[in-house]
Amino acid sequence: MKKVFLLLLTTLMLSAATCALADEILPQWKAGSKKIDSAILTDGDDSTRHAIAKAKTAELTCDLPSGASVKTAYIRMDSVADKIELQFLNSKKKWETAVTMENPGTECVLTAPTALTGRLRVLVTYNSNRSTQLTELRVFSDGNLPSEIHRWSSASQADVLLMLDTLTGFDVTRIAAWTQQGRSVAVASLTIPTENPLAVTDALWNVGVRVMPVFGGYSETNKNAANALKGWGEKKVTATVASWLRHYQPMLLVDGGEVTALVMNSAAASAVNPDYELEDAAVWGLWAVPSTMTMDGDVVGAIQKLGARDAGLVRAACLKPFESAAHSDASVIPYPANRDADGYLTEGEFLYEDVEKGLWAYLSTTVQVEIIQYDMENPAQRYFVADVKFKPESEMFKQHVYVNAEFKGQQIYPQTLAQTSKMVIAVNGDYYPYRVDKGNTVGNILRDYKVLYNINKNKNPAFPNLDTMALHDDGTISVYGTKEITADELAAMGDVHDALSFGPYLARDGRLRIYNGANASNQEPRCAIGMVEAGHYIIVNCEGRVPKGPKGMSINQIGMLLYGHGCNESFMLDGGSTSVLIFMGEKLNRTGKDTSVGSPRNQHELFGVGTSDLVHTDWVNGKPKK
Repeated sequence: MKKVFLLLLTTLMLSAATCALADEILPQWKAGSKKIDSAILTDGDDSTRHAIAKAKTAELTCDLPSGASVKTAYIRMDSVADKIELQFLNSKKKWETAVTMENPGTECVLTAPTALTGRLRVLVTYNSNRSTQLTELRVFSDGNLPSEIHRWSSASQADVLLMLDTLTGFDVTRIAAWTQQGRSVAVASLTIPTENPLAVTDALWNVGVRVMPVFGGYSETNKNAANALKGWGEKKVTATVASWLRHYQPMLLVDGGEVTALVMNSAAASAVNPDYELEDAAVWGLWAVPSTMTMDGDVVGAIQKLGARDAGLVRAACLKPFESAAHSDASVIPYPANRDADGYLTEGEFLYEDVEKGLWAYLSTTVQVEIIQYDMENPAQRYFVADVKFKPESEMFKQHVYVNAEFKGQQIYPQTLAQTSKMVIAVNGDYYPYRVDKGNTVGNILRDYKVLYNINKNKNPAFPNLDTMALHDDGTISVYGTKEITADELAAMGDVHDALSFGPYLARDGRLRIYNGANASNQEPRCAIGMVEAGHYIIVNCEGRVPKGPKGMSINQIGMLLYGHGCNESFMLDGGSTSVLIFMGEKLNRTGKDTSVGSPRNQHELFGVGTSDLVHTDWVNGKPKK
């Protein structure tokens, strides 16, 4: 009984510690050199406020009492900022941003990753000159905030998005029933209320909206929709609406505005175009709304019918630019009848190679490979899509090193390497020895469970950006941004047999990444790999640098192809003259810098799955003589 009592007491103490209220710190705030009455900032009364003259920025500073630390700041204003930052004065006596919130609305909570001490600054930023009407500015130590503070979500996704021209005069009670359906609801208005924005925001909170409303920043007008759109600028309004679609990625869009209705079709098409407002696409990704309706429809009924979040329309849109590509129908492949329910053979092997048709296939009891060649005329493109499946309990997609290597890192024709290793399907890797030889940052390199290199945090080349792809024993792939993880940390997981460093990663956790870094738009020969699910990979290899022929693909194009084929994680390997796709020992893609048919770069390793005695042997002893 005593042990039970002590356990209960410990649990209660831990619970109390977890639920402890944060201490409120009461420093002396200044706007410029002018002191602000502390009572104004903490009395919970919106009628008392501190006004700051019109400007693009407003700065509020304070010195914390000795020994005090701040984790969270709560700001409430009767004006709408574009950005708010909580900053601290660092050891070099320079302002450093601890946390930033874009489109914070009329009130927000800023939580720093670590406790802040010394001098603080709240920096409020607008896109144009605006006055700041500060009603509350409260700062707290680590812990729970008082219940009267609204904790708005700044979520990047919402199930339902209501778009309006203006919230002024809008009856928010119309959406009270929407928020009761258990789905997140976001509200976006092109204009900022001219009077009392706080009252509008509070009204939305009171009907159950928990995603901070966002405002487009346009001035309210009495003009009709067409003239308002002309005055605001159609291109600008279209970009605003398209950005909201990408940001919130709603499953249901409710259009309640007349101006928004005028640009909706063009905005929806732009939201799935990676070349449209590329910087914005790089932040939020692409989106196609599954369901759209107006306020007059049965919105509650539509919300009740919503299923799980689905990016199927985005995947379909990713394949649309490639729908003109000519290819043979894979149904002509004479697959044998002795296949199990998962498509594997019950015994033996099957091989199909037809270069003229651009079709290749292999089956065994543990591996499935189907490759289709695609050709486009405008623009000229040739690319290969390999659908690869394997049983993780029996096979592994892994590194294969040249078996006749006399010294570490020896390089050889990739066909020779594939044939001597009897690889069913093979692709190049990250070609990290090049970076080693050049003295560049190598990245996270793990081979056969052994760490060869960890990311160097001081010397990162502009390209490749050295993201990381980890190949796990269970047949899954995981991808990481530069510096998100080290090879040592991957090795500590115990199930990462190989880790490659190149990139960028193209999709993660089912979300397509639109890349906006160096060389993003360059068209080059490329090779990339993606995972649909454990043991199911898609490989895309595109030709390039072919005189009067294919020049290659951009990073985003190859990423979209993989995403369109169902990949939830994907990663770009080395391209250019390193890029190869080898099936049964024969290279399928044309390679070689500035030549139609040339030799690929010699390599010391390839990655692939499956071995077979049916692999060709014409390159085993080197390049065949003509």
